[in-house]
Amino acid sequence: SFSSLQRLLEIAEGSEFLRLQVEGGGCSGFQYKFSLDTVISPDDRQGQRGVVGVRVFEQGGARVVVDADSLAFVKGSVVDFSQELIRSSFQVVSNPQAEKGCSCGTSFSVKF
Repeated sequence: SFSSLQRLLEIAEGSEFLRLQVEGGGCSGFQYKFSLDTVISPDDRQGQRGVVGVRVFEQGGARVVVDADSLAFVKGSVVDFSQELIRSSFQVVSNPQAEKGCSCGTSFSVKF
């Protein structure tokens, strides 16, 4: 989204990009993890399940990197930046792979 693009350009320095990962945990089974990074590692390129290929999404000079394992859980999603009174954060919205999510916005369960 435009708000995530704008915020990422404000905070990223040099070759930094936004890394989006999916980890087990949270109240719905899986959770999103966002971090700034500068290195695409060999582990990104081939995931634990033998899936090959890291995805780099770039728009207007801002980059989002999704590792091979996480891509299956977020394919078709939109990354947004939300500013509220209690927090400001990147969030995954409109995830077609998620069956339901938690009210916190960081946890989800997948469709089978």
